[in-house]
Amino acid sequence: MRSLQAKLTLAFVGVAVLTTVLSATFVSYTAHNTFREYVEHPTEILGAPGPSGLPLPGQTVVVPEKGEPRIRPFGTRERLFASRFSKAIWGGTAAAAAVGMLVAMWLGRRIGKPVANLTLASRAIAGGRLPAAVSITGRDEIAELGQAFNRMATRLAEDEEQRRRLFADIAHELRTPLSVIQGTLEGMLDRVVEPTPERIAGLHSQALLLKRLITDLRDLSLARAGQLPLHRQTIDVARVTRETVETLAPLADDRAVSLRIDVPDGLPWVNADPDRLRQVVLNLVENALRHTPKGGEVRILVEGAVDGVRISVADTGKGIGPDDLPHIFEHFYRVDPSRARSSGGTGLGLAIVKSLVEAHGGKVTVQSGVGAGSTFTVMLPAHMEAAS
Repeated sequence: MRSLQAKLTLAFVGVAVLTTVLSATFVSYTAHNTFREYVEHPTEILGAPGPSGLPLPGQTVVVPEKGEPRIRPFGTRERLFASRFSKAIWGGTAAAAAVGMLVAMWLGRRIGKPVANLTLASRAIAGGRLPAAVSITGRDEIAELGQAFNRMATRLAEDEEQRRRLFADIAHELRTPLSVIQGTLEGMLDRVVEPTPERIAGLHSQALLLKRLITDLRDLSLARAGQLPLHRQTIDVARVTRETVETLAPLADDRAVSLRIDVPDGLPWVNADPDRLRQVVLNLVENALRHTPKGGEVRILVEGAVDGVRISVADTGKGIGPDDLPHIFEHFYRVDPSRARSSGGTGLGLAIVKSLVEAHGGKVTVQSGVGAGSTFTVMLPAHMEAAS
């Protein structure tokens, strides 16, 4: 017997039958003996007798009527009464046992069926299929287990869909520069395209894009798996941020975008990997410059907070719509795909930022509106020291 429902039902039925039988046996035995004593010993002193065995003043003595013997036998009428009484007890016992069995079967089904449904759904997941949500009723522990299972199944379905999209996106992103490289090289081999310095430079830029894409994919995969190596040390966030922003000044000049940084003195230090922190600031500022039109402004603000250091990167671009905002940190997600590809973006920058910040125990958020620009905020936990 492997079914939990059958085991529970059998256990409930056994308990119900055993309890009613034992109760009926005890009641029948007690009632039979009590009735026999009542019939065969009609004379009785109600209350404790005195030292001599005689009744005390105030006690009641039950005496048989005149002509009635002191010891009356357990006759036919008495046996008939006892028999009917016994049948009534056992009849009630049978009815109670039947009700108990029905209740036991109902309880066994109520407890066992959800578990059986969860088992079938688990087997479906183990077989590579995503089952429908398990029906849940009640508020007990079994219901909580079913709700947790449904949440897990939903998360698995979302992860599976995300994995499929990731493979499709990776194939698409790799195919584009490879097609350019392949077509140009084939043209050169067929002497249709001249190997000019400009074309060779174009091939080199496509190779660099492939290298960056592969590096970003590796970093993102390691970060999400919790295996990204972090060389933590106590660093001054203000200095690292300022140095990183200065390297992007030529890019801002080329795009005719004003790049400002505001870093006050005396900020707390943080325990972080300086190279990964530079990567976070670099990705956020590059993303802001990419989406800010000519004449716009990108402002970087580093400030102390109650429990850490906050880095904000704000731009005056066209902003992000409410439909795009929840997906902005997903891999290969672009609000404007054509513009991002033309500018060399891989679509992984913000996803890497989120993974790196969370690997440091921090949090990244975004506030944006159409026509109002965007502000990305990174919150890092502070170290005990403070910058001088």
